[in-house]
Amino acid sequence: MNSFSIGPLVLLQPLWLLAAALLLCLAFVWNTHPTDNSWKHVLSARVFGFFIYDSSTNKQINLLLCTASLVALCLTQPVIRQSQDDTWRHSIGWIAVMDVSRSMTLSDTVPSRLSAARQALAVLSKQSGSRPIAMIIYAGDAFLVTPPSFDTSVFDEHAALLEHGVIEAEGSNLARALSLASSVVADSGFVAARVFVLSDTNGINSSSIAAARYLAQNTHRLDVMVFGTPDVGEPSSHTSVNRELAEDLARAGSGKAVYASSFGVIDYAQLSLDSQTSASTHTELKALVWKDQSHWLMLLALPLLLMQFHRQTKG
Repeated sequence: MNSFSIGPLVLLQPLWLLAAALLLCLAFVWNTHPTDNSWKHVLSARVFGFFIYDSSTNKQINLLLCTASLVALCLTQPVIRQSQDDTWRHSIGWIAVMDVSRSMTLSDTVPSRLSAARQALAVLSKQSGSRPIAMIIYAGDAFLVTPPSFDTSVFDEHAALLEHGVIEAEGSNLARALSLASSVVADSGFVAARVFVLSDTNGINSSSIAAARYLAQNTHRLDVMVFGTPDVGEPSSHTSVNRELAEDLARAGSGKAVYASSFGVIDYAQLSLDSQTSASTHTELKALVWKDQSHWLMLLALPLLLMQFHRQTKG
């Protein structure tokens, strides 16, 4: 369940409100009786029970359940905002890893796989919003074309000019590209990066899957955008698209694999680009964005515990 706001106060875990309400109701229903007093040593058990249980004035609220209700209320994580997400937006960024190998020039995606991938880069640039975005290209080797930046104009200019041959070394060294992406993430200080691999699945192997898994283990995410159709050439041909490998790579990176149509159209809704992680929802930045208020609720539990101690010692 999403957070719940009460004026300036925000409950990050509002489902605990149900437990708090239930415990509070039980505190009134499950009444206790002051049976621990000196009268039980003087009166017989039958007479003592008559005065205790037949008199409603002797019923008392269960203070332990009231205290438990306050603890459950603390678990809702009541907080107030002490800084805006934009203050920490440099800590959350995107990296586009673009395949410019020879197989991307095939025309099974109109007008070509590479052209459709360039259009996808333009969409990512537009959807990045206030997040810095970087671009890495790879074929037989990998290079950082544009470092993480909030200004997408340079990114867009380079994306429009990408073509096969900008990297002399032939091949699809995706593992090298993802290793470079990990270095960019570390150098930029990203605590929540999202890596997009735009490829035709050539270059996906055990090394690149291990690199994707490494990113996921460090709280980042890798998504795969596949261009090309599975039935191009023979099944053993390097030009064919292997969806199974794409799914393996996305799974290792805790992301999703999406596939372009023969006209290069991608369903971006599957990637949830608009609902990306913000600073206020990331574990490492919560303490910087939110100021916890649960300690004030715990102070309210002290009088209840003192009253319970007084009940047990009275008489």
